[in-house]
Amino acid sequence: MTAHYQQVLEGTYDNHVLPFLWMKGESHKTIAEYLEKIAGADIHEVCLESRPHPDFCGEGWWRNLRFVIDECKQLGLKLWILDDAHFPTGFANGAVKEAVPELRKIVLTHRTFDIVGPTSAASIALANMLDKTERFYGVTFMQDGSPVDVAYRVIDDADGNPSRLVFDAPAGLTQACVMFTSGKTSYNEDYINMVDRTSVAQLIDAVYEPHFEHLGDEFGKTILGFFSDEPGFANEKGTTGPDGISDTLIGKATAPLPWSAELERRLRAALGERYLAELPHLWDREPAGAHVRHVYMDIASTLYKECFCDQLGDWCRARGVQYIGHVIEDKDCHARLGVGAGHYFRAVGGQDMAGVDIVINQLVPGMDRGLHSYGRGVWDLEFYNYVLPKLGSSAAHLDPKKQGRCMAEVFGAFGWHEGLREMKWIADHFLVRGVNWFVPHAFSMAAFPDWDCPPHFYAHGQNPQFAHFGQLMSYMNRTASLLSGGRATTPVALLYHADAEWTGEANFMQHAASELMRAQVDFDIVPAEAFEDAGRYAVEIAADGSGFGVNGQAYRCLVMPGAEFVGGAVLDFAARAAAAGVAVYALDELPSKRYDGDIAAREGFASVDAAAVAGIKLLATAELAGTLADAGMQTVVCAESQPWLRALRYERAGETYLMLVNEHPKQGISTQIALADGTPVAGARLDLLNGTDPAAFDGTLELAPYESCIVVLGATGSAGAATAGDEATCVDGPWAVAFSAPGTDAFGESVELADLHDLSSAEFPGKAGTFRYRASFVLGEAATRTVIDLGEVFETATVTLDGKSLGTRICPPYRFEAAALLAGEHALTIDIINTLDHAVPDMFGMTEPSDPSGLLGPVRVLG
Repeated sequence: MTAHYQQVLEGTYDNHVLPFLWMKGESHKTIAEYLEKIAGADIHEVCLESRPHPDFCGEGWWRNLRFVIDECKQLGLKLWILDDAHFPTGFANGAVKEAVPELRKIVLTHRTFDIVGPTSAASIALANMLDKTERFYGVTFMQDGSPVDVAYRVIDDADGNPSRLVFDAPAGLTQACVMFTSGKTSYNEDYINMVDRTSVAQLIDAVYEPHFEHLGDEFGKTILGFFSDEPGFANEKGTTGPDGISDTLIGKATAPLPWSAELERRLRAALGERYLAELPHLWDREPAGAHVRHVYMDIASTLYKECFCDQLGDWCRARGVQYIGHVIEDKDCHARLGVGAGHYFRAVGGQDMAGVDIVINQLVPGMDRGLHSYGRGVWDLEFYNYVLPKLGSSAAHLDPKKQGRCMAEVFGAFGWHEGLREMKWIADHFLVRGVNWFVPHAFSMAAFPDWDCPPHFYAHGQNPQFAHFGQLMSYMNRTASLLSGGRATTPVALLYHADAEWTGEANFMQHAASELMRAQVDFDIVPAEAFEDAGRYAVEIAADGSGFGVNGQAYRCLVMPGAEFVGGAVLDFAARAAAAGVAVYALDELPSKRYDGDIAAREGFASVDAAAVAGIKLLATAELAGTLADAGMQTVVCAESQPWLRALRYERAGETYLMLVNEHPKQGISTQIALADGTPVAGARLDLLNGTDPAAFDGTLELAPYESCIVVLGATGSAGAATAGDEATCVDGPWAVAFSAPGTDAFGESVELADLHDLSSAEFPGKAGTFRYRASFVLGEAATRTVIDLGEVFETATVTLDGKSLGTRICPPYRFEAAALLAGEHALTIDIINTLDHAVPDMFGMTEPSDPSGLLGPVRVLG
């Protein structure tokens, strides 16, 4: 039987790409043109997004979709549908605007009053002139931060609504925390209530059911499923601090909190008679409130899963389609309220694939730490590099429903400076971290230039690099096909920091994650609920102390980021694992408090005694990678430190693949690699981007900037091509250069260049398109095998030698095999396509530098 990797090389692979196609009511002619372009780029699925469509779920929408379905059948395309009139999901196509108050979003708010006593018949007005939806919920009186019993009565107004709170304040300073429910929020007010099942059902009634009614005959056939885009609690938008982190963490003093009757019922049941007295801690970060904050977030995030994600996913699966999408993970919102969903693993729990997205220059090649300005704030690049993709791939590994599938929405809103070279870097960034499905953002059919979140693919023929877009899509499909259907090797379980962050001081996962990945130690992020919820997670500790498994995914150790608080289930697991000989590490500090258990329920937290953490090894974060490397947990071992080398080991049907990626845009990697047990890495090196034959690999790793490869262990390959170390003939010119604008094949008059330099500075300022270079060179003697090396290029390059095409390269290394050449003169033509930002400005590029344009060289003939 032909090996799987050989089948992929021969062209038998699956589709793993489903780009957005924005629908705004365009003509059928335009839609047909775009679908043809999509299919012609080796893309076989597409996700329709109303952006917005003027008649979403109306007759115009159904006419468009029936036309799209007919065209897709002819082109061999399958469909996904974004599940609302516009993003973010939750608008329910406007249904909430007309809904009764019980079906609208509800939040719990509070106001704090200071009363100096003793004061008889102290009075507080309950009406809110700014919010007519506000209703009095309850009051807790406190002195010195502790609840006190104060009798009170509520006086109603003429309409029977609570109007005034009257009480006798005791001596000293008394604080009254007066709580209200409200239907008014500062963000997406007309959205469904994510913690209310009936409210969420409005989305099903307004969007999902009409699609089934009109197009149900295509469910599971042409229509594969629905996509939710960036749903969240939306109790507030929140603000972002100077560290690039959202302030919507539970305990924020001014936050309105997600609320529903079911949330209240579960919260009362969990807190018992102390219910009202504990609620004020939802708006502080005091240790005494750790228990109630955890209980609240546990209930709210579980309800989000049950009411929203599970309900939509179950509806889809019952009708033969799938449910996918992503929440907002940005700014560490994945574990917070606001635009977040509270707990990443629960937020995507009902989906058939895990999902994440990257937008607005949240990745900068060569910058993996620190803060990056994007015009409206800053991004914490350590999070986007080392945690964001791993959240998704970890959920894919841990949830059997997902079958190892994780989707990333990619490329959107970077600006026109983002070309195929950076897109390929981004694709590798996600692939090597375990992501194997992609939603490229986006095909826009609006008039060019569309200012909405460029870059746009094709763009009515005005995106000059679209000619080679299919090469990138084929690469992503091939690579993702190899890295699907099997299992990644991730020896480290990194504890998800959500529960610890809800309750007290906690370090973000990204600090540990970056140390691991820069040392080629792979990991999954594992939530605390894996050790709590036996119904969803099967945890087994190996009797021989070799490790443990979670739903079949094997780990050799557990790493706990530094945190003040920990849960009892994690402590219990750590004790059992350590007793069996499995390593458990706490970084920088041992947890000192518990947020759960009987004592915590009474006191707000419980102290952790020394015996409970006796088996946990305390380790500095800076020592983590070295310690685990010494324990043999590296995917590959390099002869010297390679902090920019990313490595993934993947097992599939008896084949073992190593994906190796150089993530530095300027520095090459040259090293010798071996497996952690010292076994040499030997096999066949695959170039799935350029389609060259598999090359024999003996552990000597050479990767240019932007370059990646997959090594199939134990497979055979041919001898490598000529390299830069071979004898070189330099092509010095002179060069004749002509320009062709997008949308035309015609070239203008040539200009002559004595040397190679940036064309955008002098000869072709403000131009984006194709630059055709022509020159000749003389080979002193015949060569049996040659390579044309272009040096620096901005940005795609197609080479023709003596009238024969040598192919296209969309990123470094810009090397082209030319086989045998006779001695004498040879004609060289090189077409270079730059990025569109040189001609078309956009807001997303205002904080990003532009690369040069053209061929910078040096151009050499090696062999």
